[in-house]
Amino acid sequence: MTDDTAEKPNRSPPAQQQTAFGFVRPRQAELGASAGVTFIEMPARSILNRVQGTRMSQFFSLNPYRGCEHACAYCYARYTHEFLDQRPGEDFERRVYIKVNAPELFVRDLRRSRGITEQQMLFGGATDPYQPIEARFELTRRMLEKLLPLQGLSVGIVSKSPLIERDLDLLRALAERHDLEILVSLAFGETAVQRALEPRAAAPDRRLQTIERFAQAGIGVGLLLAPILPGINDGQAALTDLCRRARDAGAVRAFGQTLFLGRATKGPFFEWLRQHRPELLDVYRQGYREGLNLRADWREAIEERLWKARRAAGFSVGERRHRPDAHREVMSLDADGDEASSGEAGLGERPTK
Repeated sequence: MTDDTAEKPNRSPPAQQQTAFGFVRPRQAELGASAGVTFIEMPARSILNRVQGTRMSQFFSLNPYRGCEHACAYCYARYTHEFLDQRPGEDFERRVYIKVNAPELFVRDLRRSRGITEQQMLFGGATDPYQPIEARFELTRRMLEKLLPLQGLSVGIVSKSPLIERDLDLLRALAERHDLEILVSLAFGETAVQRALEPRAAAPDRRLQTIERFAQAGIGVGLLLAPILPGINDGQAALTDLCRRARDAGAVRAFGQTLFLGRATKGPFFEWLRQHRPELLDVYRQGYREGLNLRADWREAIEERLWKARRAAGFSVGERRHRPDAHREVMSLDADGDEASSGEAGLGERPTK
C-alpha cells in the first residue's frame, strides 16, 4: 500500500511573477547560447506597437528581439531590460529575449490596428531586427513574408547588420507592393572608433557595401547617422566624409540624430567614456545637464553641420522633415514593456529660424 499522506511533487505550472515595475514576467525557457550570449524564449502579447510623439505623427514599431548582440555602448533601448528585472548594462547584450510568437501576432495585430494604412511600420525602432540570432530564428523574415499578400503599406527597416542582404529578394518583392524604406545605421566612419563603441556590429565598410547592394538591386536605401556624439563623430569633416561615402555607395537619403541619454544608458556609456575618452566626461555632464536630450544650442550646431554635410554629399536638402525617432521623449510602454512613444524629428534638414 502506498502512503496517501506522503507529500506529492507539485507538477502544476509555475505561477507568473510580477517584476519590480509591475509587468507580468512571462514564462521563459533558455533556447541556447553562443559567444557568451544566452537566448531566452519570451512569448509576447503584442508585436505591433503604436508609437506616439509630441512633435510628429504616429508610427508603429516592431521588435521581435529584446536585447541586442551588437552591444553598442550608447544604445537607448537598454532600459527595456529593467522591466524584466535584468541589468541594462551587461544583461542587455548577454541575455537576448526571443519573441517566438511574433509572426503569428503580427498577422493578428495587422487586422486589429487602426491607422495601419496611414502610418509607417518600423522594424528595428529599438533593437536590430537583423542581429545575428535572426539567422537562426528568422522572425523578421517571417514577419515580412506576412506582408506579401498585402499592398500599399509604408514599411521601414533600420539595421546595422549585413544579414539583411539575405532577404534582398523578399525585400525587392515587398518594394513592388509597398512603400519600403531601408535605413542602414552607420555613425562612425573610422573602424577603430566604431569597434570600440559597437564591439559586435559590422565594420563601416561592410555596412557601406550593404547600401551598395541594395542600391544595385533597385531598392531605395538611406543612411541613418546615429547617434551623433559630441567630441567623437560630430565634426564637419567626419560628417561630410560619411555622407559622401554613403552617397557614393548609392544611398538616396541621409538622416541623423544625437544621443538620447536615458538613465539606463548613462551608466554603460559613461563607463565607456571613462575607459576610452575620459577627457569628455565633463563635456557630456554639461551637455546633458538639462535632461535626456543634448542641450538645445549644441544640438542646433550639430544640425547645421549635418545639413552642410548632406548638401556637400549631394543629398536633397530642404526644410526639416519629421521622421520616426524613438529616441526623443520619455517612453510610455505597451503591455510587454516595449517602447510605445517617441518625439521630435531626426536631424539632417536645415534648421528653420
